[in-house]
Amino acid sequence: MPQKKRLKQIEKRQRLREKGKKQEKPRFEKTIGSVDIPDLSDEDLMNHLRGMKAITPAEVAIRLNVKVSVAKRLLETLRRDKVVDLVSRSHNLKVYALGQG
Repeated sequence: MPQKKRLKQIEKRQRLREKGKKQEKPRFEKTIGSVDIPDLSDEDLMNHLRGMKAITPAEVAIRLNVKVSVAKRLLETLRRDKVVDLVSRSHNLKVYALGQG
């Protein structure tokens, strides 16, 4: 038969529960896909791209101060619009060059 808990044990457990509730982090709604490409004019973006030796998602992310995933989407849309060309790719890296247009 299990032993009854002492009053001190019950109080201690209650204090720990209250302490845990107070330190609970506020919950935020997670939004997926809401990150937009920064508002740059075509000239600003082209000036950034012209100054790069190799156009990679990591380098674009550093220059434009965005996440790498946003830079990948940006480069993919530019590739579809034939502004940049895909020069080389491996399983984890894509290298682009400015298009001939």
